[in-house]
Amino acid sequence: MAYVEYYVEAGLAVITLADSSNGNKLNFNSLSELRKCVNNSISDNDVRVIIIRSNGENYCLGMDLVFLQDQGKDEKLAQEAINLYGDLLLDIFHSPKPVISLINGKVKAGGIGLIAACDIIIASEKSSFELSEVLFGLLPANVLPFIFSLRLSPQKARYIILTAKQVSAEEAKSIGMIDEVFSEDKLERGVKKVLKSLFRSSPKAIAKTKEFTYSMLSKSFT
Repeated sequence: MAYVEYYVEAGLAVITLADSSNGNKLNFNSLSELRKCVNNSISDNDVRVIIIRSNGENYCLGMDLVFLQDQGKDEKLAQEAINLYGDLLLDIFHSPKPVISLINGKVKAGGIGLIAACDIIIASEKSSFELSEVLFGLLPANVLPFIFSLRLSPQKARYIILTAKQVSAEEAKSIGMIDEVFSEDKLERGVKKVLKSLFRSSPKAIAKTKEFTYSMLSKSFT
């Protein structure tokens, strides 16, 4: 099966997480497909903007823990999947082209890292966000660099992680976790307004602005 669907139209690369019925969970195969689509978008000269969305109400429920457990006897493959996840986040974060995360549903655990690596996060009002790693005895080590200080204050990040609190879209916007919230019926119209602004801007200026802001960050992402 295809975990990810991909097409380019009028300068817009649309990457769809296509396994929402199973939570769009991240395993070696889905991560490989997603990273390939992201890098194809980055290298395609016709692409100006990249959107990552899902085909259902589960945007991404994080790493596929069943996959990782099944690979327990093959620690190398399990570690490769974790490394692949980290590399994917860096690819998205360092993309010279703006990357939008468009959410209409649930985001949990590693899914938070996926959206936080994007430049712009747009969600419907029914969306929710949860860093649930501690419930499974895990540390969100790969996620933290993309939310700690960059998206959330250190204390707010600590609180949300320690309590595994589910955060509504409106609260997520109020604390800077996401950028825009629209009602479900106005979500597509809302993202089109953002796209219009991005397409009016100089691609070189966008790339240089992103590069310059990276250089100002005190936290290293490499």
